[in-house]
Amino acid sequence: MSSSQRYDIAIVGGGLVGACLAEELAWLGVRVAVVDAGSDPGHATAQAAGVAVPSLRYLGDAPFCQWLHLAREALVQDILRLEPEHGSFSLARPILRALRPQDLGLLPDGVDSPGLGAPVPSSELADLRPVPRLTEDRVAFLALDGLVVGGRAYLLAVQAAAMQSGVEWFQGRSVTEIEDGTEGAILRFSNGSPLRADRVVVAAGAWTGQLVPVPVGPQRGQLVVLDSATQLGYILSSRLYLAPLPTGEIVVGATEEDTGFVQECTAGGVAGLLSFAVRTMPELTHAAVRATRAGLRPVSATGRPLIGKVPGRQRLFVAAGHGGHGLLTSRLTGRGMAAGLVHGDWDQVPLQMCPAEALTTASVASSADLPVMGR
Repeated sequence: MSSSQRYDIAIVGGGLVGACLAEELAWLGVRVAVVDAGSDPGHATAQAAGVAVPSLRYLGDAPFCQWLHLAREALVQDILRLEPEHGSFSLARPILRALRPQDLGLLPDGVDSPGLGAPVPSSELADLRPVPRLTEDRVAFLALDGLVVGGRAYLLAVQAAAMQSGVEWFQGRSVTEIEDGTEGAILRFSNGSPLRADRVVVAAGAWTGQLVPVPVGPQRGQLVVLDSATQLGYILSSRLYLAPLPTGEIVVGATEEDTGFVQECTAGGVAGLLSFAVRTMPELTHAAVRATRAGLRPVSATGRPLIGKVPGRQRLFVAAGHGGHGLLTSRLTGRGMAAGLVHGDWDQVPLQMCPAEALTTASVASSADLPVMGR
C-alpha cells in the first residue's frame, strides 16, 4: 500500500455492511478501499445464525419496521443476483412464531399485526414436520416469508462482486488511528504505510465504538449447529429459535449477553440452547453437535443502527449498530449510505438512524427496553 495512494472513500470493516456499501459506491463511480483487520473478511457476519426476518420486537416503531421490510426486499434481490454466479447461500422456509399472551399485548395491533402470520390452532401443529412441542402458554402463528442466509457465503459473494466492480480490498490491516483533517482523512495501521481518503466510513461492527465516538459495542450471541436426520421444514421462533441452514444442518440460537469482547461459548449458554432444542423437538435428542459458535453483535445505545456523519467530525461517517439484523439490512444500508455520500440524498435512511439525531433524542428506546420475543 503506497503512501501516495488516495481514495474517494475508505471503509473500515470488511463485514457485510462494509462490503455492500463498497459495491454500491463502486457502481456510482467512487474509488473505494475496504480495510479489514481479520485474516478473513468480517466477524459477526460469519458467526451469525442467518435468520433474516424482520423481528416482531420492532413492530411498535413504524418507520424502522418499514425499513426492515424494505431491507428484506433488497436482500431477496441480492440473492437472485448473486446465487447464479456464486452458488446457493439462502433457504426460504415458513416461520412459526410461538408467543406468550403478554407478547401479543406488546404488539401494536395484537393478532392483526403485520408480519405476524396466521394463527395456528393446536390441532394443526400436528401437521408440521417435525411436530413442535410448545408449552401451553404459547400462541402459534405461521408466516410464509421466512428466510435463512449463510452469512459467510453471502459475504464472500458480495466481496467478489465488489472487487470485480473495482473495489480495492486490504485484508489483515488493523486500524490504530483515524486522522480527520480539513484536507482529507488518514488511516494509520499497526503495520504498513497509511491510507489516505477524502472520507472514511467506519463499519467495524462491535469494534466501531473503539475507533469513533459513537455508542456502539458488543453483545455476545451463542449458538449451536446440529447435524440430524430430522428435516426441519420451517423456522421456529420463540424466546430462542431453531432454523434449517442452507448447508443442511439445524442451528439453535441465540443468546443475548453483555459480556464485553469475551466471545467464547460457555457451558451454561450451550446447555440452555440444547435444552431448548431437545425440549421443543425431542427428535433432536440424538443429533450430533457439529459446532458451537459465539459472535459479537454490534449494538447501539439507541437500539437502532447508526448510519451517517459522526457528530463533530468533518470527514468521518459510521454505519454500525445493526444488532441481530445485519444480514437482513446490509444491502439497504449500503444503498442508502451510498446515496447520501455521493448525492447528498439521505432520504433512504430513517431520520432516527442519523447519529446526530439519534444521540440527542431521548425518546428512542434502547435495545435493553425491547421485548424478547424471538424473530
